Amino acid sequence: MTAQQPLVTVLMPAYNAAGYIADAARSVFAQGVDDLELLVIDDGSTDGCIDELSALGDRRIRVVPQANAGLVAALNRGLDEARGEFIARMDADDLLPEGRLLAQLRWMHEHPRGIVCGTDYELFEAMTGYIRTPRSDKACRQRLLYGSCHCGASVLIRREVIERTGIRFDPEYAHAEDYEFFTRICHYGEIGNVPILGYRYRIHAASVSNQNNDVQRAAHLRIAARYADQTGARPFPDDALARLMWPSGSSAAGLVMGTAWAAARAFVRSPGADTAQFGARRVVEAAAAARARLRT
Repeated sequence: MTAQQPLVTVLMPAYNAAGYIADAARSVFAQGVDDLELLVIDDGSTDGCIDELSALGDRRIRVVPQANAGLVAALNRGLDEARGEFIARMDADDLLPEGRLLAQLRWMHEHPRGIVCGTDYELFEAMTGYIRTPRSDKACRQRLLYGSCHCGASVLIRREVIERTGIRFDPEYAHAEDYEFFTRICHYGEIGNVPILGYRYRIHAASVSNQNNDVQRAAHLRIAARYADQTGARPFPDDALARLMWPSGSSAAGLVMGTAWAAARAFVRSPGADTAQFGARRVVEAAAAARARLRT
């Protein structure tokens, strides 16, 4: 790693992640990429988690402290501070399986126009499940019509596009910041996901994803409507879109049936091969989500 520019900056916002952050850092250093920096944006932590990091004694760790301002502010500070040619995201309570960064760097080399590369991911602890992400640029853009095509913390981003466009995470969409970010950055190059398990996403009582559900839903619908307007693609009426995002019912059957009903209505109102295939895939995804929910 040069003092000026490492190959990869791993951007890790941290707020009171004691008990998790050291393992998260170790999983970064086990990636087989020595030319990296672990950039930790300490968002006003009070639990000693930064001391746990310091105890690792690794020169590749760089901590930038700030007063507590929330995740979006920490992410944007990290984008400003990052030195690497590429920026990899992760959260302070999660883990990186071995090989993630190497696979994503290979994808970037093979796709010169590539700007964002994610991976599959799995949920662990309070909820378990494996989530397969769309692979190709086309499939990712289609997924953006109703939700994020990437696990936000699994991506590798080419820093040049961040500097060239000035794109940052929008605080107006807190709790849906990743989805909103991807709907804007996708206009500047190729996006995709590599077919590996590249992220382990911890679900526990303090996870933001388990809170603020109404705020998330409203934000997702606004983002999806805006992206559809930008691309000129509206494969689903608004009511079907809402059902595709949040299938009705808490049971596995309700989850699948709510999604199947939305997909069927979308097909009837907007017939076409792409829409039909899209809806069918969403039903399969809902079944997989239902299976994951039953394991909790």
